[in-house]
Amino acid sequence: MLALVAALAAPIALMVAMLAVPLVLFIEAERTDKLKFRWRLFWLFGLVKPRSRNRSAPSAPERAAARPADTPKKRRGRGGRVAVAVLRTRGLIERVVRLALALLRRVTLERLQLDAMFGLENPADTGFVYGCLSPVLVLADVRGLNIRCHPMFLESGVRGAFRATIRVRPLLVVGPIVAFLVSPPVFRAARVAWRTRK
Repeated sequence: MLALVAALAAPIALMVAMLAVPLVLFIEAERTDKLKFRWRLFWLFGLVKPRSRNRSAPSAPERAAARPADTPKKRRGRGGRVAVAVLRTRGLIERVVRLALALLRRVTLERLQLDAMFGLENPADTGFVYGCLSPVLVLADVRGLNIRCHPMFLESGVRGAFRATIRVRPLLVVGPIVAFLVSPPVFRAARVAWRTRK
């Protein structure tokens, strides 16, 4: 019996020990005509060092050319409507802010730089999303983070650059992330997204 318990406890203890080792994540992203995204991970004292491949997403004109010509405009704007509907879910913004605060207490941001502009097809939706982001932007400014985000009311899309170096112990962030994912507002948001996509 003791041998069985030891056999079950050993891999669990090993996993906990591995999750307690800090990992460092390097992220760089830039969006102009094309989206360029690169990341590197340094974990287990350099034993694990995955990195992204040098690829860039197609530009907006290239995506438009690849899209079928008969795609309805209503269907093209579905993603923005889903995002706005999800953000309007009761209690979701509060849960996202609580998750962000919990992660900020457990994550060390060694470098963070964000300079972005965004716009949705409907200027009213752009204003609503910007209003939802404003508390997070104020919190970031209070903490001395280099984050700038501006709305674009005359055009839709996302432009900007993002660079970050993040140090975190995975064991410390598992709890807040699981609590967020199983919270009622997240389930409601998932239902809203599913219904809106239909």
